[in-house]
Amino acid sequence: MSFVIRVLQSWPRMMAGPVVARFPPIIHHLQVAQGLPLPLAQCSTLLKAWMASDGSGRALVHDLIKLEVTRLLQQYQSYTGTNLLAATQSLLLLAIILLFGSNKTPAVSPSEGAQILVEMWDVKHRLANTGMFLKEEIDHVLPTWEDWAIVSAKRRTILALHHIEWVWSLLQGYPILTCFELAPLPAPSAGYLWSEIDEACWNRQYVDWLAH
Repeated sequence: MSFVIRVLQSWPRMMAGPVVARFPPIIHHLQVAQGLPLPLAQCSTLLKAWMASDGSGRALVHDLIKLEVTRLLQQYQSYTGTNLLAATQSLLLLAIILLFGSNKTPAVSPSEGAQILVEMWDVKHRLANTGMFLKEEIDHVLPTWEDWAIVSAKRRTILALHHIEWVWSLLQGYPILTCFELAPLPAPSAGYLWSEIDEACWNRQYVDWLAH
């Protein structure tokens, strides 16, 4: 449990890097090739403020994060496509701050945390309903790089949300989620496919991966 929490806590720090942002392993670089989508841009600004704050300043940033989480939870149904994915990823990163803080010290009460997770469950379902598989994947043929990147990011984001729900429930002494919904979901794609930055290389590597 402690290991999972430490891994999750590292993700907001990646987004708040002082020079070049390192993206958590739920955000594919193709998502941000033309700049950060608005939900992630707002998330990044808040995370940078959180990293730079302490004491009473951090409490103020926590309040701003709560407001942004509330806004996203109220407006997520108006998002579609990649903006819905970006909004879900933003919620995930901001929820990590609220639920686990920086030293296992949450910024919300257990009841507030439970409410956030319940509402995020609905966001997760909306994201899943946009499609979790490509036809090419089912047919075992080469998909387009961008389509594959987006659907892979969706799956990683949903898996990460389940990890948050699981570890928070364990931490609070609540019944552990069964995660039965994960049964049809494939494991995250190979790291070398996820991190490849050249489309031609990715195409070759994916074909090789299919052959195995």
